[in-house]
Amino acid sequence: MTERLNNDQIAQLILDANSDLQRYLNLAPGVKLSPPEPRNTIISNPNIYPSLSLRPTLRP
Repeated sequence: MTERLNNDQIAQLILDANSDLQRYLNLAPGVKLSPPEPRNTIISNPNIYPSLSLRPTLRP
């Protein structure tokens, strides 16, 4: 599938995929899909890496 698709073709592919997914989910009505939990991108401890001032000076 290397050719470029126009918007109508893309929309049709999405609708086909959604109908396949809906058909699959209808086979297992007890399955409840939960949305994925967002990942926490904030670093909880900003002092993970030592600062440069804490490194000893190297002498020959």
